[in-house]
Amino acid sequence: MRDPQNNNFVTFNTDKYLSVDTHGGVRQVTPELWAKVLDIYRPDIYAAMADIICDKDAKMKRIKRSVDRTLRWLDDCLPKAKQIGIPIFAPVMGHTSVEERQRSSTETKERDVEGYTVSVLGLQQDDFLPLLQASLESLPSDKPKLAYGLNTPEHILLGISNGVDLFDGSYAYKMTERGRAITLKFGIQLEKKDGKIDKTINLWDTKLAQTFEPLDRSCECYSCSTPHTKAYIHHLLNAHEMLGTILLMGHNIYQLDQFMRYIRQSIANGTFKQDMDTFIDQYTHDNEVDGEQGHVDELDADSLGVAVKKKRTLVL
Repeated sequence: MRDPQNNNFVTFNTDKYLSVDTHGGVRQVTPELWAKVLDIYRPDIYAAMADIICDKDAKMKRIKRSVDRTLRWLDDCLPKAKQIGIPIFAPVMGHTSVEERQRSSTETKERDVEGYTVSVLGLQQDDFLPLLQASLESLPSDKPKLAYGLNTPEHILLGISNGVDLFDGSYAYKMTERGRAITLKFGIQLEKKDGKIDKTINLWDTKLAQTFEPLDRSCECYSCSTPHTKAYIHHLLNAHEMLGTILLMGHNIYQLDQFMRYIRQSIANGTFKQDMDTFIDQYTHDNEVDGEQGHVDELDADSLGVAVKKKRTLVL
């Protein structure tokens, strides 16, 4: 609701309400309104209100107030969640302060909640690891912990190695938006090869215009098992057809799900650390940029791999 990566001005929160930026303007959400919405929608999991700080250079006074305010809101929201029997996840705050994250974690674990949320959104990796560890170290190991901001495969593995259980699936969405197909493997799936390999394929690449093979021969998703070829999905992207994004999204969600499945298997087999090191050594870790950057739309004939151009008739 308050995105730390969004630099647009947002109305401040107060002790009485949380400011939510909506399409209809800023909405002031109170604990009473939050409980009312909870009662109407009855979600499977419920996250309590949190005073998220968007200012990356926030003063210690503001950070302490954020922790205190979030704890008060949690105490206000807990009775309603318990009354209707919905599991509640408590936010651990502290922003850029290790000490405040430790204090928030210590006080939050005293509440009767089913899980916890931790956020490192908007923070650089060099900065967020000690902050993540400070948030997690006091939390009980038998309750699930959801992390926001750990969305790349490397960050997911880093989070797991530090005790995080749940992650958002935005990596699949981001790669789809960039015209990239996820092809990474983990654990027993990963066959070691010489040299570094990429985690994704850029389907905007014109070299794929005549590559008539699935995105991943070992993948069992609908896009690959039907199969829809790299050349065909490349053509769909080039023609700006919605089907291209649909096929790519289905594939990427399946691949991310398989990645998590083999991570769980690796943990069960006791080989996670070894498999993680193999993964880091095998793949490149450069920023996976938007494949459409610098792309010039091709002629229909070229993008389909057809030798003759279509004849076009102008009707006056």
